[in-house]
Amino acid sequence: MEKFGKSQPVIRVEDSRFLKGEGRYVIDIAPEGALHAYFFRSSVAHAEITDLDMQEARAADGVHLVWSSDDLLAAGVDINLPATTLTNIDGTPAAAPDRPALAVGRVRFVGEAVAVVVAQTLEQARDAAELIGFEYDDLEVHVDPVPGGAPIHAQAPDNVAFDWDFGDAAVCEAAFAKATHHIKLQVGDNRIIVNSIEPRGCFAEWNGTRLHLAVNGQGVWAQKQDLSNALHLDPEQVRVTNPDVGGGFGMKGMGYPEYIVISALARALGRPVRWMSDRTEAMLTDNAGRDLTSLCELAFDADLRMTGYRVTTLCNLGAYNSQFGQPIQTELFTKVLPGTYDVQATYLAVKGIYTNTTQVDAYRGAGRPEAIYALERVM
Repeated sequence: MEKFGKSQPVIRVEDSRFLKGEGRYVIDIAPEGALHAYFFRSSVAHAEITDLDMQEARAADGVHLVWSSDDLLAAGVDINLPATTLTNIDGTPAAAPDRPALAVGRVRFVGEAVAVVVAQTLEQARDAAELIGFEYDDLEVHVDPVPGGAPIHAQAPDNVAFDWDFGDAAVCEAAFAKATHHIKLQVGDNRIIVNSIEPRGCFAEWNGTRLHLAVNGQGVWAQKQDLSNALHLDPEQVRVTNPDVGGGFGMKGMGYPEYIVISALARALGRPVRWMSDRTEAMLTDNAGRDLTSLCELAFDADLRMTGYRVTTLCNLGAYNSQFGQPIQTELFTKVLPGTYDVQATYLAVKGIYTNTTQVDAYRGAGRPEAIYALERVM
């Protein structure tokens, strides 16, 4: 096949082993004797943690470790996940609150990881997690992606993470002022749960000098850099591999708390540690998609030629910034803002809102499908 050729058939070579059930997924290739990790997760959407008693869990049969964020910090781990952030209309940086790999002092969505248990078997790890004492004081819950409500992060008054725009507001307003016809429509784009056939999972190995993380993700380089930073290792000391992956759709394209935690546990124990999400856990913790509302406005002259297009959006980020959450409904939305139409005056204004829900990030085109959907609905 010629490079960048057109209309040339590409012979698939991978189908045979998949059709015969010979795929090699992360659950199939975990090292023999690897310990099992199980995450203890918040059952409430917003609360201050008043007590986390892990003593009984640590004494349970088969348990090797039970860790909270304090233990990760004591092991020298940078527990805060990275996130790409924007610059506000006024030139100030968008909110960038810490997102810890295990909760610190407060939980902000149902499913947030609070502690992790490592045991000889998955059943032992799950049973030990049931022994963890979790005491908390409930806080007001904010789930509607609109400004206001009790602050989820001190850095985001009214729970507004960013106030961002693209285009020339004055030029667009002038086009609307001169327009003969003005059309507007509120377009909702509901939240989507990805539900890949294979839930997220990984295993980590530490040989004394080098870390290997096998993760069913969508790429290795970002994960490698994240682990290098979190565990204070040289990049040459970190190897990340992707085995066969049973669906991703954008949701598996970024870092998650579990990958840092499992890697830190393998290093601390000097033994391989494995983790695989179950379906309920996936629904609670996998990044969701979409979840925005947009007021779409079109201006037309007397000949019905479109002269202006303006979009005002509120997008739900969830409880924290995911790795690429802030740019999705902003920078990526603009890539196809006017679609295929000849309209010279366009403007997009977006506010990102924190809510006590699971994070929202890339899904099936990441901002671009949302932009086309909004435009074609109002057209």
